[in-house]
Amino acid sequence: MRHLYLSAALVAVLTTPALAQEAQTPPLNDCEIQSTDCDIELQDTVISLGERIGSPYRNELTSPSSIISQAEISARGNAYIADLLRTIPGASVNRSGPAGSLTQIRLRGSEGNHVLVLIDGVEVSNPNTGEFDFASLRARDVLKIEVLRGEQSALWGSDAIGGVINIITRARATQKSYSASIEGGSFGTGEAQISAVLPLTIFPIRGASLSINGNVFKTSGYDVSGLNGEKDGAESRALNIGLNNVNIGALNLSGVFSTNTAMTQFDSDTTFNGRLENTSGETETKTQTGRVSAGFNLVGFEHVLNLSFTDTDQTTTGTSFPNDTTGKRTQLNWAAKKSWDAHNLTLLVETEKETFSNFGGTGAGQNQKQSTQNHALAADYRYNANALTLTASARQDFNDRFEDSATWRVGAGYAFENLGGRVRASIGTGVKNPSMTELFGFFPASFIGNPDLKPEKSQGYNIGYDQEFANGDLSFSIDYFRSDLENEIFTDFGVFPSTAHNRTTDSKREGIELETRWQLTNTVKLHASATFMDTKENDVQELRRPEFLASGTLTWQPVKQLHLTLSADHTGSQIDTDFGTFSRVTLDAFTLVGLNASWALNDTISVSIRAENLLDDNYEEVVGYASQGRGVYAGLNAHF
Repeated sequence: MRHLYLSAALVAVLTTPALAQEAQTPPLNDCEIQSTDCDIELQDTVISLGERIGSPYRNELTSPSSIISQAEISARGNAYIADLLRTIPGASVNRSGPAGSLTQIRLRGSEGNHVLVLIDGVEVSNPNTGEFDFASLRARDVLKIEVLRGEQSALWGSDAIGGVINIITRARATQKSYSASIEGGSFGTGEAQISAVLPLTIFPIRGASLSINGNVFKTSGYDVSGLNGEKDGAESRALNIGLNNVNIGALNLSGVFSTNTAMTQFDSDTTFNGRLENTSGETETKTQTGRVSAGFNLVGFEHVLNLSFTDTDQTTTGTSFPNDTTGKRTQLNWAAKKSWDAHNLTLLVETEKETFSNFGGTGAGQNQKQSTQNHALAADYRYNANALTLTASARQDFNDRFEDSATWRVGAGYAFENLGGRVRASIGTGVKNPSMTELFGFFPASFIGNPDLKPEKSQGYNIGYDQEFANGDLSFSIDYFRSDLENEIFTDFGVFPSTAHNRTTDSKREGIELETRWQLTNTVKLHASATFMDTKENDVQELRRPEFLASGTLTWQPVKQLHLTLSADHTGSQIDTDFGTFSRVTLDAFTLVGLNASWALNDTISVSIRAENLLDDNYEEVVGYASQGRGVYAGLNAHF
C-alpha cells in the first residue's frame, strides 16, 4: 500500500504543469463575487486556527491546512457546508439519507467525533455525543472555512484527533452591507436568507458593528427507506447575531449569539431486522451557542478572555422509545501572547464543564443527569525568521472523571525562496475524551453506557511540500501522514444491551493528500484535491473510510456579470455494516457532479441556477439509506 501512495504522489507531481499561463488581467478575486466582506482574516492567505491569538500566514504553519474562501463558497453554490467540505483533502462525508439528515465529517480516517468544529470561535459539537452534526448547517451565511489537519489537541484540546474545522459566518463581518436571497426547486425545497451589517457610533463606542443574519429552510424530501412510501422532509430556522469591534478605551469587546431549530423526519427499524420501515419518526434539535470576548494589552502581553456556551436539546418522537436529551457546555479561557523579534509565545488557561440529561418520560429507566469537568494549561511557541519556521505546543488536561492527559506537537518548515517551494513536517499527539452518551447513555432494548471508558489517544506525523509557480497563479501541495490510535472506543453489539468499550488493539491510519489551485487564464480557475488513504484496526479495514477521495471545481468567468462553475466530488468504495446480518458490506464508489451559474443583472441583483447530482447517480453513504437524486434550484440574490 505504501508503494501505491508513493507512485500516486510521483504521478501527480510529474503531471502538474511546470508553468501556468500568464494572466493578461487580474485574476478572479475573493471579493468580486456578490460580497464586500474582505477583512484581513477572511482572506485565503491567513488562518486563525494556527494560533489561539491572531491569524498567522498559512506559509508559516508546519501543519497541513486548507481554506475554502468566500469566492469558492459563492462559486460552487452548495447549500450545505458538508458538501463544500468534500473539496478538502482527507475529508469524507457520510449522510444518512436526504438533506437535513445526520451528516458526519471524518478527517484523515478519524471518527466523526474526532474532529473539533468551531463556528465563530465557539465549540459547537453536541456535548452528549461529542460530535457535531452538519445536517442543518447551511452555507448562505458562511464567509470562510478553515481546516487544520492532523492531531491538534496541544493547541485545541480534546476532540482534535483528526483535525479542526473553523467556520466563519457573517456574524464576524464588520463592513457595512445588506443582503437577501431566496431559492427554491426540487424535492419541494425552499430557502430564504437575510443579512445586515450595521455600523454603531454610539458614544463612547468606537468603530463597532452589529451583524444580524436569519435563515429559514424547508424541504419535502423523499422516502429515506427506499420503499416509495411517505416522504421524509426537513426544515430549519436559524438566527445569528454578532457584535464586533466594540472599543471602549483600551478594551476591545466582541460577541456572537446563534440559535437554530432543526426538524428532521426519518424512517426507523421497528422490527429490529436491520432494515428501515416507513415510520413517522421525527427529531427536533434546538441549539443555542454564544461567546463574549474581551481583548486588551497588559504588561507587554496581548490578552484575550473568552466565555462561551453550547446548549443542545434533542427530542425524538414517533418511535417505540421517545427520548429527550439535553447537553450543555460552558468554556472559559484566557490566552496571553508575547511577540518579540522573530518569536511568539502564547500561554493558555482553560476550564470546561459539560452536563448531560436524558428523559424518556416519568419513571423511565434512562432518566438521569450527569456532568464532567476539566481544566487545562497550555503553551504555544513559534519562531519565524527568513526561510525558517519552528513551532512547539504542549498542553496538560486535568479531568475529574478519567485520567489526566498531556498532549504536544512540534514542527518545522523551510522555504526555498528561489524555487517558490517550502517543505514542512510536524509530529504530535491528540486525545478524545469519552462522550456523555458513551459514558452514561441509556436507550431501552438497545444501549447502555460504560462509565469506565478511557480517553482515546493518537500520535501522528506529517511531511508536506508546497510549491508555487507563475507568480502564484499555480500552487500545489502534497502531504504524507501516519497516525496510530489506541483505546479506540467502539460499540459492542455482541452483548445485550450493547455498550461501549475500549479496543485493546491499535488503529492505524496513513495516506497521501494532494491539492492544487490553478489560474489557467484570466477567466478560468481550477481547484482540485485527491486523497489516498489506508485505515485499519487490527489489520481490518475501518468502516466508512474510503480509500480514495477526489474533488474538482472549475470556475469560468467569461464576463464580469457571469460565473459558471462545474464541480465533481468523488467518493471511493467503502466498508459499512449491514445491521440486517451484522456482516460487512462494500458500498460502491460514486461521483456527485454539480453545476452552478450566476448572472449579475446589475450591481445589486443577481439570479442563479444550480444542479446537484447532475448525473442522477444512485448511491449509498450509509447502508440502507436511499440517496438523493438529481435536483435543480433557482435563486434570486440581492447585495448592497
